[in-house]
Amino acid sequence: MVDAEERTSAVLWACVEEGFHVGSRGGDFLGYVDRQPDGAHRAFDAHSALVGDYSTLHEATAAVVAAADGRTGRPDSRTDDLQGKAQ
Repeated sequence: MVDAEERTSAVLWACVEEGFHVGSRGGDFLGYVDRQPDGAHRAFDAHSALVGDYSTLHEATAAVVAAADGRTGRPDSRTDDLQGKAQ
């Protein structure tokens, strides 16, 4: 069994256009984060269901990972460094 830290560290984030990031793990789509005009980072799960709005990209990506792992509430896990990070 893979522990939570190992699962999280395998997450890859790609910036497909400025302000829009998609996450995957092991080739599986986890969800995405879309920066809003007001600067908030809106997180969505793999089914495009709203996860929430976050003040930082890091919080939003962690929330997507938490949603994919079936955890609720504010995420406390970290994700790998963002690839092509655009802020």
